[in-house]
Amino acid sequence: MKKNKMAFLITEIILCMLAVLFTYRIFDHETPEKKIAVIVENSGDKNWDALINGLKSAAKVNNLHLIICNTDDIYSFQDEKELMKEQIDNGAEGFIICPAPGSNTKNEIKKICGDIPFIFIVEDAFMGDDGEKSGYPVIKPDNYKIGYKLGESIVNDSARGKTKEIGVILDQHEKEKTVNTYKGFMDAIEDSDIKVAWTYSGIRDQDICSIVKTKSKVDYLVAMDNYSLDELGANSENGVYNGAQIYGIGSSEKSISLLDNGNVNCIVAIDSYDIGYRSVMEISKKLNKLFYEMKSYNVKAKVIYQKDLFTDEMERFLYSYE
Repeated sequence: MKKNKMAFLITEIILCMLAVLFTYRIFDHETPEKKIAVIVENSGDKNWDALINGLKSAAKVNNLHLIICNTDDIYSFQDEKELMKEQIDNGAEGFIICPAPGSNTKNEIKKICGDIPFIFIVEDAFMGDDGEKSGYPVIKPDNYKIGYKLGESIVNDSARGKTKEIGVILDQHEKEKTVNTYKGFMDAIEDSDIKVAWTYSGIRDQDICSIVKTKSKVDYLVAMDNYSLDELGANSENGVYNGAQIYGIGSSEKSISLLDNGNVNCIVAIDSYDIGYRSVMEISKKLNKLFYEMKSYNVKAKVIYQKDLFTDEMERFLYSYE
């Protein structure tokens, strides 16, 4: 009899433990994922593929629901403002944002978000032509260093003692990336024989190849936005367009392919996957720990020539572009 009672008691304990476990699993499974809205310009563009892969990988690890907003061109904070209001109404608990051009983004974004955490990606908010920091958390490359590396590459590749002229295609006005990249580039070529013949601010709905043809001929074309680089490269012959060798900043699989095929001479590539991954990790920590202060981080960027593409180090770096 005692043995039967003991067996019955053990069975009851096991059943109770299983009931507790199943109840926990049910409620844990039903815990809704926190919603994070992501706002980048032209979100469907393949230039964002590596970054979005990073976002999704980190979101999966942290049980977050990503909402990648459907966007076209973003010319000012007003374009982002409407998207943010819509996502707040839909229950967004955090934002990952590539800041819009313009000096009012820094102040206006805080008014919209209130206590909802947000983090910038790719670049900081524009603070003026001095390239000052906004003070908000941001995951991006060091845009000054990217510009410097690009200028340094041209100086090293150029024959000494003979003046070379370059045409520079910039990204949009009133962007931190535009200001600091150009500043770094100019510092790199300052004491060289390379001179800037003209600059042009790239606008993505214009035919950059036709615009370049209206400019004076130069020895080098430097594309500081990915769209212009890809378009010029696609229309070049052996890395030369309108008599000029092409250099630029590339963050897409297409840019890598153009380099591999010899359509561009050199690119500075950004670890966009890391931008996406780290931004989600930071905002996840903030959502889980009320007093956590999100940290800024500069991701890697590498100068790449065609000959570098198949080294082990470079293949690891470019893995996320695939």
